Amino acid sequence: MLSLELMKLAPFPTPRALMDQWQSGKLEREEMHRLMGEHQKALLNEAEVYYQNPIAGYIEGLLNKRAARRLINDHGEAAVRELFLAMSWMPDFGPSAYLWNADHWDVELHAFLRTKTGPVFRVRELMVKTSRAVMLIEHGSPKKSLTTRERVTFTRDWRGQMEVVKRELV
Repeated sequence: MLSLELMKLAPFPTPRALMDQWQSGKLEREEMHRLMGEHQKALLNEAEVYYQNPIAGYIEGLLNKRAARRLINDHGEAAVRELFLAMSWMPDFGPSAYLWNADHWDVELHAFLRTKTGPVFRVRELMVKTSRAVMLIEHGSPKKSLTTRERVTFTRDWRGQMEVVKRELV
């Protein structure tokens, strides 16, 4: 099993949040570029780890594709992407560093899942209705005893977009 504890994207904001802060004047252009560069370096470090151990990367990819296929078959890709995007706006949620571009359809859905390699992000259960959804997720350490399990509840806001209304540890 690969250890990617060195890859912590959560300490700095996602690229979408950085752009929002820059556009609102809370962040200088140079600082935004520096933080975007840090985000890119972390992603490249992860790619390097998979390059060093291609078999583990291949197996992780197969597991992630299988999990994504199950979600798509059961709930539809658009619904899953919408929920992932809503979770990316949670401020103290580590996997938001990977989910920030879930609305980009050119990125495969399995790229947002992390089945075995840390930091993991797994969807255990999902219930989607028209105006609400509930998702049981696991994230954090690849060790089962250290993994955080949460139930996230979503509802549609006045604009018709899903938003997180409740998080609870399970």
